Amino acid sequence: MKKLLVITSCVAFFLMSLLAATIPAALAATRKVDWEVKWDETVAAAKKEGKLLIYSTPSGDIIRALASAFEKKYGIKVEWVSGRGEEWAQRMIAEKNAGIKAVDVIIAGGTITLTVVKPAGLLGRIDPLLILPEVTNPQAWITKGLPYTDKAHTSMPLVATYQRYVLRNTNMVKENEMTSYKDLLHPKWKGKIVMNDPTVVGTANAFFGLLALDVWGLEETKEFMRQLVKQEPVITRDRRLQVEWVARGKYALSLATNLENAIEFINLAAPVAFCKVKEGGKVGSGAGGLSVPEMPAHPNASKVFVNWLLSKEGQSIFVKVYGSPGVRKDAPREGIHPQMFPDPDEKFYDDTEESILYRGEMTKIAKEILAPLFK
Repeated sequence: MKKLLVITSCVAFFLMSLLAATIPAALAATRKVDWEVKWDETVAAAKKEGKLLIYSTPSGDIIRALASAFEKKYGIKVEWVSGRGEEWAQRMIAEKNAGIKAVDVIIAGGTITLTVVKPAGLLGRIDPLLILPEVTNPQAWITKGLPYTDKAHTSMPLVATYQRYVLRNTNMVKENEMTSYKDLLHPKWKGKIVMNDPTVVGTANAFFGLLALDVWGLEETKEFMRQLVKQEPVITRDRRLQVEWVARGKYALSLATNLENAIEFINLAAPVAFCKVKEGGKVGSGAGGLSVPEMPAHPNASKVFVNWLLSKEGQSIFVKVYGSPGVRKDAPREGIHPQMFPDPDEKFYDDTEESILYRGEMTKIAKEILAPLFK
């Protein structure tokens, strides 16, 4: 009887110990971690705000797709103003001077945000807004850590498109005839090159900036530009016509070609193809960059949208409609033309705040050296 009592006591003690260990574990499993609590509170506050306003450079179709998905998920209305960056940038400056808080999120290229909006003191840091682990995880991105464009973390690319700069007519230029940018200086191409205007911010301006900052250095780039003048290239600001002229055979080569226009013609089976050169190209975001105002009108809605846009779900919608590779590793590649990705053996350079700010200086250099081409 005494032995049975001892056994019973031991079993009871064991069960009580097991129960004592299990209850805290079960409670811990149901208890939300800090980021979840913060996220739920932010979403609840955002829903009370009820809406947010986006200023954007990309077309309304892109923002419309984002707005529809975001409203469906969170019940927060999205309004937007799409247009030229210079227009809404001046609008932001006027709003600040009038003490008006209107915009909550900015989707535009780094040039307008870092050369106009940021110097006006209108941008806030992105990093304090980030909550979701899938966004803050450095391993989620194709870069080493989150892909901020500037050191102050006020700008971030949403896409990473590889820009090739030389397009050839495949009937006029063989693949192995153009393996370096300096091959453009061969006498046989004199009068057979059409080039985007480098005296304004755009593809050609960025191209010469790439050569000066990342490839050859400034002096060698200047000499290249002087020799290029002797080739008598035709300069145009009509990006689509630039590609069309090469496709029709009016010119053999196009320098600083707009990527999207070129791919349009490639998809139409026109006789055009990009040249693969040893110097490489630039990976940039075009008009697909993210920034936030220093004082958003709806701070919680802004925070929720930024986290969602940088998540796999938001990124997938953006890159699909924008048509360029994403900056997240898990962004879909389906439907995006292979020419927008660098080949494994191709060199590429990231668009940085330094390269963006340098475009103003390159504009002056281009106007000075290429002046004969505008006469």
